[in-house]
Amino acid sequence: MHGARRYDRPVAAEITPEHPNLPRRGALAAMFVVISLSGALGGLIGYSLVATTCPDTPTRAEQLLEQIRGFQVHVPSCALKELGAALVGTVVAAIGAATIAILVVRAQSEWRGHAPTPRVDT
Repeated sequence: MHGARRYDRPVAAEITPEHPNLPRRGALAAMFVVISLSGALGGLIGYSLVATTCPDTPTRAEQLLEQIRGFQVHVPSCALKELGAALVGTVVAAIGAATIAILVVRAQSEWRGHAPTPRVDT
């Protein structure tokens, strides 16, 4: 018996209706762009804050002290601090923007799903 068996019957695919409160694709795309942009700007702000406060050259006093024999100025690298600040700024800004974007999209979809009924004046 090489034919179709009783458990090989085609099953009708269930079509699930779309939920009425789902956000539209345009809103989702705008949300993605806004979250990405705010994350990038947050990273730039974090990097800039550390880059402006972290010394990468000796101070004037250290330059004067270099005149003394045997004194060596040690200026630490700021690269790791700048990277860490950029990452923290990116994550914090993206999470904040995502929270606001989700609340806005939920409010819009709920408002669209429960639109007020028009009044009939009699």
